[in-house]
Order: sequence, then structure tokens, then C-alpha cells
Amino acid sequence: MDQAPKILLADGNTKDRNDAMKAVGGELGAERYANEIRRMFPNAQMTTVYPADGDGYLPSGIALEDFDGMVMGGSGLRAFEQAPEVTRQVDLMRAALDAGLPVLGSCWGLQIAAVAAGGAVQASPRGREVGIARKLALTPQGCGHALFRDKPPVFDSPCIHYDEVTHLPTDAVVLASNGHSFVQGAAIRLGAGVFWGMQYHPEFDLPHLSKLYRRYADDMVKQGYFEDVDALERYCHDMDALHQDPSRLDLRWRLGVDDDVLDADMRCREIRNWVESLAS
Repeated sequence: MDQAPKILLADGNTKDRNDAMKAVGGELGAERYANEIRRMFPNAQMTTVYPADGDGYLPSGIALEDFDGMVMGGSGLRAFEQAPEVTRQVDLMRAALDAGLPVLGSCWGLQIAAVAAGGAVQASPRGREVGIARKLALTPQGCGHALFRDKPPVFDSPCIHYDEVTHLPTDAVVLASNGHSFVQGAAIRLGAGVFWGMQYHPEFDLPHLSKLYRRYADDMVKQGYFEDVDALERYCHDMDALHQDPSRLDLRWRLGVDDDVLDADMRCREIRNWVESLAS
């Protein structure tokens, strides 16, 4: 891509949640997206805003129409709650799509887009899907969609979520599913804009997952994912080691992780496809 797309990154978390992630040495959700976009498109111009923290989040003199597209990543908030930190983001999503902006979202971003367009989000009856979303399968519509160009028809990807889209709005299309959540990928139209999104997190790498495990260590142990904190730490150590040396067969086997997660270009194919679509 010769162009330098101007992209608005909307971080979905509140300051206290972001501070808790920083406390374990982790990146913020918007930073993960920025780093992956910059890796693939060094000329991209990105502006990050924090709509959960209050009104007036856009820099002075800048409007939504000044951007080529918007990205909204994850959040620990609940999309079905009528709290200001949530409704501000629903309003932002609706305004961006009404303005004709292409929008990409993962996890929270998908849920907020669904709510903004008239759909519904609820807690998943299967509980938390965390770590690696397994056997994500493209629907027939997904196989032919530009979001998944050059993506395998079945793949794994990083994830963390309690909630899921239960009812898609009118004119929305399911693009990917798995055994945990029927809506793992979707395209949603609202106003003049189009939203492409995933319930999983292609922007996350293994070190980010290990930081998330540490961030939510008490919950992970309490919910039975690990016997104790020491077991969690051993698992996180293995993830970090595999990231450093993706050729380690022992860790690939033990963690059940393959190139669809370890190869950054394959893992982030959806992000690349969306950014490239901005020039079309």
C-alpha cells in the first residue's frame, strides 16, 4: 500500500482497567492494534482516543470524517449495561458508521457494533472463552468475504470474552463461528458505513495473552483453568518461551498452538485485509 491511511483507534477500557493492565507490564488494547498495524503498514497515521473515560475524547479540531477508518478493540466492560462508559462507545460506533467510516472491531468492538445497529449481546451460557479460540470456521459467506482473504477455512486465534452477540441486527451476516460462540465474525451495515468484526482477537500475541492471564490470575484459578497461581505462571512462561522460539515442537504440542497463532502475518490477516480495503 502506497497510501498512509489515517486510522482512529478507540480504546474500549476505562483508565482504571488500563492501569491494571499496565501494572502487569501489558500493553493496552489500542496499543496492540497500533503495533500490529504499524508493523504491516509503517506509514499508517493513527490517533488513539479513550471514549470510556468521558466526553470530549476527540482532539480539538478533529472530526470523525478526517479519518479513513476506525478500529475498536477489546474491553472488560459489558455491552448490555446502560452505563455512560458503555453508551458513549455505542454512540461513537453509531456516529462513525453513520458518517460512512469503515470500522474494524474485535470482541468488544463487534459487540458494540451489534448493539449500535439494533442487535443484542448477553453473557455466554458456556462461560468464558479465554486464551485460544479453537476451530473457528468460516461460513460460506465468510469464505468469500474480503475480511478473510487468504485465511484458512478453519483456524485458531487468541481470545478472551464472557459475552457474545446473541442477535445480529438486520442486514448483518455471520462470517465465522465455533463451538463456543455462533457469531465469531460478522459484517454489519449501518448508515453509510460498514463494520467488519471478530469476537476473537487477531491483534493479540502470546506475550499479551500471558499478561492477561496474570492480570486475571485470581479469576483464572477460581474458575478452574489452573490449579493454582504457580501452575498459571508455568503456563505463561511456556507461552513466552514459545513466542521467543516458535520452532519448539515440545511447546507447540503442550500448548496446542500452531502457525495460525504463532505466525504474525497469518494471525493478523484480517487486520491487513481491512487496512488494504481502505484504499479500494
